[in-house]
Amino acid sequence: TVVILIGDEDIIVQGTPVARVADVMQRSGNSIPELKAALLRQNSRVIRRASADTEVANREVTIMGDRDIPYRLLKKVMATCTESDYGRISLAVLQKSSDQLGELAAAR
Repeated sequence: TVVILIGDEDIIVQGTPVARVADVMQRSGNSIPELKAALLRQNSRVIRRASADTEVANREVTIMGDRDIPYRLLKKVMATCTESDYGRISLAVLQKSSDQLGELAAAR
């Protein structure tokens, strides 16, 4: 499962910051190009490891963040996941402070 962490300042994929939350919130539309590029890179890694007939419906992503994430931001992240051929999206709510989220992301 690919993990996306939505922090106070950054959107992080597998431990690597890919976009700034403030920049994403200022854009119109639901696509986040930087996130899409990172997810497509993850797709190519997964496809290399799995068989070539891996179905989109089986690609899974988990979006992690705290309960204060604006719905508009969550909607953009989820729409970008769908555009990037992830058919299974799970949500995980962290009940930790922003400082602890940053430490968790750095540890990954």
